[in-house]
Amino acid sequence: MAQPSERVQTMMRRFEEQAAQVGQLREKMQEIRGQARSSDGAVLVTVAPSGAVMDLQLSPDAVRQSHTALQRSILGAIREATQDAAQQMDDTVQPVLGDRAEQFKNAFNAHSAGGVDPAGTGSNSEPARRPDDNGECEDDFSGDSFLR
Repeated sequence: MAQPSERVQTMMRRFEEQAAQVGQLREKMQEIRGQARSSDGAVLVTVAPSGAVMDLQLSPDAVRQSHTALQRSILGAIREATQDAAQQMDDTVQPVLGDRAEQFKNAFNAHSAGGVDPAGTGSNSEPARRPDDNGECEDDFSGDSFLR
């Protein structure tokens, strides 16, 4: 049987290893940027892991579109960039967290949404839905990723 001091030292080593992993994970997460270009190449969007738009570049061709076409291009590029950031986040945290990655994802989504699920069910409200020109709704962001 291990002595109490040996157990404490073992626990401290594990804690220090976990703290180092968390620090590395945090650094990697801060570097993540999702990026997407519209199908016509007129719009380029870069987003942070939170889904915040960090950069929006419009080519001269972008202003030659109708305002509704430009709006669709921008929103589509934001959606794709957010999905790109979400995939990068998945790829970054999965190797470190393993089976706890899903729990982390739920906590991250609750924090990004600005609050915690009041019912305590672990789920957040449905993603925003906006009608397109044909009156049909399309999810703005994937519900099964880190970012909405």
